[in-house]
Amino acid sequence: MKDKKKLNMNFRDSFLLLLLALWLGGISSCGYIHDDIEPCPTGIDLVFRYDYNLQRADMFSDHVGSVTVYLFDEEGKFLCKKEESNASLNQPLHDKNYKMHLELLPRKYHYVVEAFQVPYEQTIQNGGANFIRTEPRLGDMMNSITHVLSHRQDGYVPNEALPLDTLWHGMKVTPVEVLQDRITQDTVSLVRDTKYISISLREIDQPGRMDVADYDFRILDRNSRLLWNNEVDESEPVIYTPYISRNTEDKVAEGQTGVVGRMAHADFMTSRLVYHADAEKDAILSITHKQSGKEVIRVNLPDLLSRLRSAAEVYRYSPQEFLDRGYDYRLAFFLRGDKWEYVNVEISALSWAKRIQYEMVGFK
Repeated sequence: MKDKKKLNMNFRDSFLLLLLALWLGGISSCGYIHDDIEPCPTGIDLVFRYDYNLQRADMFSDHVGSVTVYLFDEEGKFLCKKEESNASLNQPLHDKNYKMHLELLPRKYHYVVEAFQVPYEQTIQNGGANFIRTEPRLGDMMNSITHVLSHRQDGYVPNEALPLDTLWHGMKVTPVEVLQDRITQDTVSLVRDTKYISISLREIDQPGRMDVADYDFRILDRNSRLLWNNEVDESEPVIYTPYISRNTEDKVAEGQTGVVGRMAHADFMTSRLVYHADAEKDAILSITHKQSGKEVIRVNLPDLLSRLRSAAEVYRYSPQEFLDRGYDYRLAFFLRGDKWEYVNVEISALSWAKRIQYEMVGFK
């Protein structure tokens, strides 16, 4: 009797899932077609915001060029996806009033959102390191969605001298309900997962001898795999190297004599940075002088970056929220021989910097 009841329940669930799939037009589209009559307005209008930033301003229309919504039923089973992108002649996401409409049956839904600056397929074609997404199949659960940053077996992320394509994430875990004969509007806030980190080096005593070619720059982390809920699977270590490096010289004032100062620069892009209660699990910035083999800089990167919060206490962000809201960090290290004396930490969204002495870091 129990087996018969279970069989009937499985048949009912399968039938409802099939009905929804047919209604939605398959897994490639979240719209339906009614051939006989014009239906009353129904479904969801999704509004996207990229306001989870330090500016506390919505920058969606200026930054995001492609958005994909993965739709799930109330039990968390995948139904369909819908993607819309800007193109050369049609740029709907630039419209400040942009909404994505999904024509849906009346019931409750969950969704997960990914966004890039360009369509996903174009990010793959652009070369360099990419976030490879796992596409859910009909009936798959929400946790089937992942984004994995491509890397070699030895952990190195092969950037090919190109920056990462920017990735944003959003989701609706609390079900949103679609009612009969009306449009439900819902808003999703996006968080940017990719981070830009610019490193500069200057020699205090001999400013003219600095050369970026003399140093090996690396960021060591475990953040290549992002899960459906934007948590980081930290099972695999990865190594980031600069996608671009260069030297710059100080401007010479009229009548100035002596050695012209130089700075070395190395620019990184990484996946989401995580601040751990256990500092041993945090990402490491390591800079080694190639000829001597001396590691001149080794610092806890999330801890160092999050110290800028002291200049923005009014916002009362946690270290993790600060790291998630920020994305454009700059670190200028001042060396004396084979040891750094202090570092200036800046972020482009803020109008200030913070100087941190070597002794203050507490990570050696």
